Amino acid sequence: MKIAKMLKNVDRALLIGMGGGGDAVSTLAVAEFFKLFDVECIYGGVIWERVTRDKKPGPLSIEEIENCKSINDCLAWIDSNSNYRGLKLIVAQVAEFLGCKVVGVDITKGEKSLTESLKDFVEKEKVDLVVGVDAGGDSLARGNERGLHSPLADAIVLASLNKLNSIVAIVGFGSDGELSRNELELYLSEIARMDGVLGASLITRDFADNVVGFVENVYTTASKIPIIASQGYYGKMKVWDKAVIDVSILNALIFYVKTDVIYKLSKLPKAVEGTASVWEANERLHEIGIKTELDHEIEVFEREFKGT
Repeated sequence: MKIAKMLKNVDRALLIGMGGGGDAVSTLAVAEFFKLFDVECIYGGVIWERVTRDKKPGPLSIEEIENCKSINDCLAWIDSNSNYRGLKLIVAQVAEFLGCKVVGVDITKGEKSLTESLKDFVEKEKVDLVVGVDAGGDSLARGNERGLHSPLADAIVLASLNKLNSIVAIVGFGSDGELSRNELELYLSEIARMDGVLGASLITRDFADNVVGFVENVYTTASKIPIIASQGYYGKMKVWDKAVIDVSILNALIFYVKTDVIYKLSKLPKAVEGTASVWEANERLHEIGIKTELDHEIEVFEREFKGT
């Protein structure tokens, strides 16, 4: 596999859960594979809690987080005590499970600042490879998929990753219920034709048994499904409160894909390039007819939380 050859030349990697708080949990599975090649992993994830946990719509800035240590404009060290108004962040839960600090990623300042912050971190921490970790595969979206709910965070992070030495790890093969298996198979096949698929790995039963207790207590579905799939779950599960997906051992697969090939095939990361805030990025996606997770959270807030 090309991914095996690549990792033999990597000493240190930064793993970023790219689609929101829950994706940080999937960095654990990617790191387990990387350990086979003696790669030291720094864990991290975008700081964005679902509106059902955090009433404030949108991602969180590092300035809003209590008990974190700022690294630069868009990154901060998160530990087990890091929280937002008393709410323990998912990235903080990952830090507690690992017993180490992880990197909180702030996308509120847009793609431009995020890219500069990541370049700064890579240089200072001597990181050889940045890995965007996507639970489910919606980072492969083109924008016209019926089930697509959360393109914004992925688009911003992808636009930044495309300017770094990076790859994307797709964990769970449809576990977020956004892209169908047919869509994922089509997109991965198109990427393969462009020599963009570096390889795949399988989440092992031993690893799943070691982390399932932790994952069960984290507010995530997309990162939970690959773990129970590895343990042999076969059947249907509800995700995103509405979508019902088929779950099998296929959901325990991790595909490693070239960032630049995903970028070439999608208009979404191109649309948010150069943005100075998440709000500007959101408007850029509106301009090409895309509704986002930020829009969804604003609607939920207006309907259920406003005035509370």
